[in-house]
Amino acid sequence: MEEYVSPFPEIIGQNEKMREVFKIMEKVVNTDSTILIRGETGTGKELVAKALHYHGKRRNGPFIAVNCSALTETLLESELFGHVRGSFTGAVAEKKGLFEVADKGTFFLDEVSEISPGLQAKLLRVLQEGTIKKVGGTQDIPVDVRIIAATNRDLEKEVDMGRFRRDLYYRLTVIEITLPPLRERKDDIPLLAEHFLKIYAEKI
Repeated sequence: MEEYVSPFPEIIGQNEKMREVFKIMEKVVNTDSTILIRGETGTGKELVAKALHYHGKRRNGPFIAVNCSALTETLLESELFGHVRGSFTGAVAEKKGLFEVADKGTFFLDEVSEISPGLQAKLLRVLQEGTIKKVGGTQDIPVDVRIIAATNRDLEKEVDMGRFRRDLYYRLTVIEITLPPLRERKDDIPLLAEHFLKIYAEKI
């Protein structure tokens, strides 16, 4: 039987479920469609986002990743959108937000379900209008970014419970990629073990 060759060699997998993932990735890699990657913690969501960026037409632009659960709401807003001088205590100079830094590239929002309702509205604006507004600012700043979001939560349930905006949910789920946990692709374990053994052997 002929060995399957992955179109994304940095992602280790021969399992049938992973082949389905690769098929979707091949179809959307050169589009600007927003993508939502679903999967449990440790399934490789950021790895898939990076592969889509570096194999796609935006590969020469920046890849910016943010874990939305790692920052407080105030810090996350400033990181994403930037701020003008004097907009809050400690804002001694104007700061460029990561959406501006990611211009012409890809913005990966990990654990997007953790974003507060106020920031959800601002993210929706980016998706709808392609503009941002700095914290404390009044000027609309155009940004050209492809957004790839990821979650390990059931976003439909979050919407039904009123914790996640329905309109933002629909904007994020233009394309969906669901990554199987390792227990559902046990035939890939020997490949992964060999891959990591090679990496560690090179470090010795």
